[in-house]
Amino acid sequence: MEVSIETLAFIGLAALVIIVFLMVYIRDMEVNKKLSIYEKSIEELNYQNHVLNKALNELRTQEKEPAFDPAVLEQKMVQFVKEEIHKSAIPVVSSLKEIESIIYHFKEEQSSRLERIESRTKEMSFASASPSSSNEKMIIAHYTKGKSEAEIAKDLRIGIGEVDLVLKLANLK
Repeated sequence: MEVSIETLAFIGLAALVIIVFLMVYIRDMEVNKKLSIYEKSIEELNYQNHVLNKALNELRTQEKEPAFDPAVLEQKMVQFVKEEIHKSAIPVVSSLKEIESIIYHFKEEQSSRLERIESRTKEMSFASASPSSSNEKMIIAHYTKGKSEAEIAKDLRIGIGEVDLVLKLANLK
């Protein structure tokens, strides 16, 4: 039992598609892990912000000494909170942008690969659909003369299944 080149090509193409999908799945898992880490960092920042706001509100409600200016303290606290958020959030945002860029480039690469695979598949199907052997040409010639599949198979001493296959590939049946 011989395996045709088209069958091998189809098996190779299927394996390639499976590998591409596995790569996309693994990449997606890695991105999800990183996003989870960033999500935890953001939650921690929100918690720290809440604690600082709570401390600021407690300072507002407490009585202060006359030499202690609450407006200056509030301004310092707000500035401190902004600086801490800026220190923590900027690296997260830049990392997210980097991840987004990596995902975009990966998506573009996979799209181009799929387009190449599809074009090669179309080329292979066009090449296999054109009659190239003398048997195929003879089958098509007999069929166009009006002979039945059984008569063609008998005349050419080949199986009816082969005649049927050639006629289907030539879009005559």
